[in-house]
Amino acid sequence: MKKKPVFSFNINSSCRPQVLLIGNGLERGCAPTIPDPKGVTEQLSWDELVAAISVDGCVQLSKEEKNELPFPLMYSLLSVPNPAPVSLTKNMLEEEENRLKAAMNKLSQSSNWRLDALKSLGADHILTTNYSYGLEQSFFPGKDFFNSKTRSYSRFNLNPEIKDGKPVREINYRMHTGYLAQNQDGSKVGLWHIHGECSVSRSVVLGHDRYGRLLSRIEKLCDSQNYFAVSKKPENVFIHSWPELFLYGDIYIVGFGFHHSEYDLWWLMKRKQRERMGTGRVYFYEQPNEKSPIQKMMRAHGAELPNVGAALNDYDDFYKKTFDDIAKRIRLNKAQKL
Repeated sequence: MKKKPVFSFNINSSCRPQVLLIGNGLERGCAPTIPDPKGVTEQLSWDELVAAISVDGCVQLSKEEKNELPFPLMYSLLSVPNPAPVSLTKNMLEEEENRLKAAMNKLSQSSNWRLDALKSLGADHILTTNYSYGLEQSFFPGKDFFNSKTRSYSRFNLNPEIKDGKPVREINYRMHTGYLAQNQDGSKVGLWHIHGECSVSRSVVLGHDRYGRLLSRIEKLCDSQNYFAVSKKPENVFIHSWPELFLYGDIYIVGFGFHHSEYDLWWLMKRKQRERMGTGRVYFYEQPNEKSPIQKMMRAHGAELPNVGAALNDYDDFYKKTFDDIAKRIRLNKAQKL
């Protein structure tokens, strides 16, 4: 029987962790290279996902109202009937979980050239807010990640909490758990579903309740970090979770709009800006837009917004040039010792 992979990262082993943060932009509007086994040809849009998780008889919202409400709050309107009960029954909660599970089963699991290109960038870790296994399809072609044995074989668990000699397994909030893969050059890369994954509906972060619980765990984990010790003796610091990767690494954000409702990640952005180690940078890749409030917020949080010179609204050109820029920056950053 083959030994399960074990993964850990010492931030002084070579340089700061080089970390991609990707979102749904890499899965939308792109032809699959490995078709979805269920025949799904296009990843669900947010509107389609909203329709799939809504309960019958919920509050009806206009398009304008949907645009005004942050999604975690809107989910609270969609997941309960109108009028809403004072307390949700166990049966209601189970039905909500079943709707969520059914919606996750509708997601496309196909890879495409954008996801395939990530293997050539040389990142140490890839964080994704996507629930689907499109990323895994690129790194493990033909593998069915809805199969529990497939997931178990590739999974790593860096949870420092030990029970019966093993790291405690995480289900709801996977702070220390991901999948170990290989880049094109043979180097190790960790794949992390930071907002949950489709095969485990209890891990999926959608409503403000789960966002709040996730943020409380992130804050607790970050408070356990000794920033003085990190700055003085970085060789003693080992990274065991994705929030630590975000704090200590160089972050390259692509295909992720960083909506203002993603308050767990905005919290980490500010924490990184206030207490980051060394010169860890955040690079946010998006078509330049002087009127974009998100881009203004990014700059206010210390992020760099590289202009890769892509043609406006030519997304293939944008992603190709973005990937070239990221690969170059990763090579340069890896060459710099702490």
